[in-house]
Amino acid sequence: MLAAANSQALWYLTRATGLVTLVLLTGSVVLGILGVQRWTSRRWPRFVTSGLHKNVSLLAVVFLAVHIVTAVTDSFVTITWVNVFVPFTGTYRPVWLGLGAVASDLLIALIITSIARQRVGYRVWRIVHWAAYACWPIALVHGLGTGTDARHGWALAMFLGSLAAVCGAVWWRLSSGERSHIGRRVPAIAASVAVPLVVLAWLVSGPLQPGWAAKAGTPTPASAVAAAPSASLVAFASPFSATLTGTASQTQPDVNGNTTLTISATLNGQVSGVLGITVTGQELSTGAATVTSSSASLGLADQPAFDVGSVTAVTGNRFTLVLSGGTKPIYATVTITTDSAGTLTGTIQTSTTPPA
Repeated sequence: MLAAANSQALWYLTRATGLVTLVLLTGSVVLGILGVQRWTSRRWPRFVTSGLHKNVSLLAVVFLAVHIVTAVTDSFVTITWVNVFVPFTGTYRPVWLGLGAVASDLLIALIITSIARQRVGYRVWRIVHWAAYACWPIALVHGLGTGTDARHGWALAMFLGSLAAVCGAVWWRLSSGERSHIGRRVPAIAASVAVPLVVLAWLVSGPLQPGWAAKAGTPTPASAVAAAPSASLVAFASPFSATLTGTASQTQPDVNGNTTLTISATLNGQVSGVLGITVTGQELSTGAATVTSSSASLGLADQPAFDVGSVTAVTGNRFTLVLSGGTKPIYATVTITTDSAGTLTGTIQTSTTPPA
C-alpha cells in the first residue's frame, strides 16, 4: 500500500509540474513578445518586462527539471533518461513523449547558448533564441497528447487559456508592426490563425475522445511490465466486481463551499488491485452533489494508474467513474461505507457500457 501511495504521489507530481511548466512557458513567450515589441508604459518600464521574462523562464526550467525527474522515477511506466533527451525512443506514448523531449532539448539549447553568449556570438544566440520559441507549441501538444488531464474541465481551460494568451500576443505583435512589412505579416497572420484551429480540431477528435490512451501508445500490460501479464490487469478489461477496503478523508469546506474527498482502497475478490479517487465539489455526502473536479485511477500496487479517468457523478455514497487505459473505456460504480475513523469498506462493479 505504501508503494502504491508513493507511486501515485509521483504521478500527481509529474502531472502538476508539467502543467505549471506549460503556464510558465506561456508567460515567458508572452513576455518575450512584449519585449520584442518594446512595450512599455509609465507604470511598467521596459526593464520590468525584461527582468520578469528572465525570472519566469528560469522558474520554468526548475519546474521542467522536477517534471522530468519525477517522470523517470515513477514506476508506473518505463521512461529512461535516454527517452527524456533523445526524441521518439520510448515505448510509452512515443510520439507525444518524443515531442516533450524535443521541447526540453530546445530549452536546454537556449540555456547553453545564453550562458556562452559571448563565445557563440550574438547571431547564433539570436537564431537559437528564436528557435527556442518553438518549444512552447511543441510542449502544448505534448501535454495534450501524453497527459491524462486534457478531459478535465480545469486542465482544458488551462491549455486553452495558454493557447489564447500566446495567440493574442502574436496577433497584437503583428498588428502593431510597421506597414512596410505587411508582405511578411500576412503569411504570419494566416499561420497564427490556422495553427490554433488545427490544434483545436485535433484536440476534439483525439485527446478528448474515449480510448485516447490506447491510441496515444500506452503499452499493453505485456509491454508495460517485464514480467508476464498480471491476471488482475487482464481482468480489468472485462466486467468484474470486487470488495474494497481502505481509507477515506474529506477536507473542510473552502470559501466556496467545496470539499475534497480522497479515497484509497484495495480490491479483493474476483480481481486484486488498488483504487484511488479524488473528487472536489459541494454536498458530496448528499444526493445533490456537484462535482467541480475529479480524478480516478485503477491498477496494481506497482502500477496504480494503469487505468485513469474521472468521477462523472456522486450520489450519496455511490460514485460513478469512467476510466481509460485500454482500447475501450471502463465504467465503474463504487459504493462505500466509512466509519468515524475514516476506515472504508465497499464494492466496485465495472462494465464496458455506460450505466443506465
